[in-house]
Amino acid sequence: MKGNIVLVHGYRGSPAGLAEIGERLEKAGYKVFLPSIPPFGGSGPLESYTRDSYADFIARYLGENKISKPVLVGHSMGSLIVAATAEKYPELLDNKLIFLAPISVKPPRPIAILNPLATAFPRGVVDVTTTAFNMVPNGLETTKKTMRLTREASKQFTSKSDVKLAGIFSIDHAISDFNFNKNTLFLAGAKDHLISRKKTEALAAELSKKMPTKTAFVSGTGHLLNYEKPLETAAEITKFLESDII
Repeated sequence: MKGNIVLVHGYRGSPAGLAEIGERLEKAGYKVFLPSIPPFGGSGPLESYTRDSYADFIARYLGENKISKPVLVGHSMGSLIVAATAEKYPELLDNKLIFLAPISVKPPRPIAILNPLATAFPRGVVDVTTTAFNMVPNGLETTKKTMRLTREASKQFTSKSDVKLAGIFSIDHAISDFNFNKNTLFLAGAKDHLISRKKTEALAAELSKKMPTKTAFVSGTGHLLNYEKPLETAAEITKFLESDII
């Protein structure tokens, strides 16, 4: 095995949303782990939904599963969790981090206002609306798959209260809030409507003053590049992991 990789899904997501990427990485020779991130129900709720509690959750998951020095890969809100873990527990991790559809800056104000209120609307409406906003059409089958996985995930949240608290965490932070020093890949959709390419490039450029950073963009994808083009996304991850940067 080339090493351990932990794929950290995002808000309103589930491990299934990163499964295709995980399969490709395993074929490339890596040992892949897919934790259930609260409020998704596989691991139960957190006592609080904060940067420390999420970092502690990942550290505990690594210990319980005896995962040594993994590369953390975080999608969307998962990028915040990865950054929080790298800040609090850098010694537990590999020297490389990967952010998928990173929360490079805090979301636009309309989304910041609506996100915590989403639990007031019917679950199906939220699933369709958020998915449609966050993805770029890549064919009917891809859209149907993404909607199905989104609906399946939303049925397994621990509670509406937990979803709301996680939503508040996801809009209250950006990667720039965290202090870490790792070799980092920012990998985003070229047509991400939530966090623009320009803002991701700006954060990577700022962080490059203190640590090595790379940026890459998957063409024809939005914020849900892991659903839209998982094979291309996995290829970019593998390219970074096997690059000369150490």
